[in-house]
Amino acid sequence: MRARRHILSAVLFCVVAMTACSTSSQPPTLEAATRRLNTDAGSLVSATELHLSGMEQVEDRSCVPGQVRRFLRGESDLAADSSGLLARLEAMGYDMVVDDLDLRDDDGQDVAVLRHPETRLTFELTVLSGDRPGVQVVGKTTCYAAD
Repeated sequence: MRARRHILSAVLFCVVAMTACSTSSQPPTLEAATRRLNTDAGSLVSATELHLSGMEQVEDRSCVPGQVRRFLRGESDLAADSSGLLARLEAMGYDMVVDDLDLRDDDGQDVAVLRHPETRLTFELTVLSGDRPGVQVVGKTTCYAAD
């Protein structure tokens, strides 16, 4: 009787483990991730209250050899726009990964990093102060095998 309970528990554990492994989400392809990155960046740019410039797309080969990622870069002239950018990204499903950002301080550069758990896209917000205050926004895909 006792052995049957242990065997049943072991079988159930194996079934749960196999199900978890088979249903793990695969990252999107580079093309799908790039489309989503462009869509999310477009949503930030189209929010006129954020005053974000058009996003410039760049191919980044700083990954390990044989891999590539894409990123977009844009800026806003107003440091106060950073809280609106954070709120918009969080509303789109991005989670705060790094919060070195006190958006109301004027000392140095502060950075916040947000990542979408499903698409694995990352947005970095850097609040710039000094001669040219503002907010720099960089959106990135993860690294993918180069074609």
